[in-house]
Amino acid sequence: MPVYGEFAEIYARGDYPAFSVRIAEVLPPILERFDAAPQRVLDAACGEGSFAVAMAARGVDVTGIDASPRMIALAGQRAAAAGVSVRFLCGDMRHLPFRGQFDLVTCWYDSLNYLVSEEALGRAFGSAFGALAPGGLYAFDMNTTYGLAVNWRRTECYVQRDDGGVFEVHRPRYDFEADTATLRITAFLREGEHWRRVDEQHHERGYRIEAIRAMLQAAGFAELGVFASLRDLSPPSPESGRLFFYSRRPFGAPGGLTPA
Repeated sequence: MPVYGEFAEIYARGDYPAFSVRIAEVLPPILERFDAAPQRVLDAACGEGSFAVAMAARGVDVTGIDASPRMIALAGQRAAAAGVSVRFLCGDMRHLPFRGQFDLVTCWYDSLNYLVSEEALGRAFGSAFGALAPGGLYAFDMNTTYGLAVNWRRTECYVQRDDGGVFEVHRPRYDFEADTATLRITAFLREGEHWRRVDEQHHERGYRIEAIRAMLQAAGFAELGVFASLRDLSPPSPESGRLFFYSRRPFGAPGGLTPA
């Protein structure tokens, strides 16, 4: 089963969506800092739709795209329950089917770390560039190498959730040669008198900030800022576990990679 297959429902019912909701709360003043008031937003790797729905509730025209059909189905349900209109579709963030349509492209909750080769990450950056209108912004976060190699591994095995309906265990490890973390998830979902077991392995690669900056520049982006905290915009440090990147597609810049 691919990632966010059976686990998608457990993810949507847990605390994970709170991260995206917090992003939607603090993002508008950050965008004002960059003289941006986007009205057309594309949320790449939108998951179960928390960020997209929160932005749509603010009156923004939002499109969400994700590779997991189950996540897209859950996102549609979330939008319907919230009474907002969001376009959701299945797709690969390396091959976005849009050209120059958006004022803001986002990609949250370390989704880009799932691209474990520089070629794949560079293609995602180029595809985001192509989806943006001139002057549009690209905003995303990524786990750092320190975050994956140190923070993820502080406990070898731990209970992520135990609420009577879901029992979820995480077992992380890190391959220092490949700069790749593996999170093995085992969850048990109560279904009446029985429990259903769900197993998934999630792989994330850590990238050095210099490599990310070089790939963004190669895609055509102009850097606006890199921060260790989205709320107070603190600068990165060697022990930053997550970084937030903001870049702009310059006016008059040629188009990015053509979606395949």
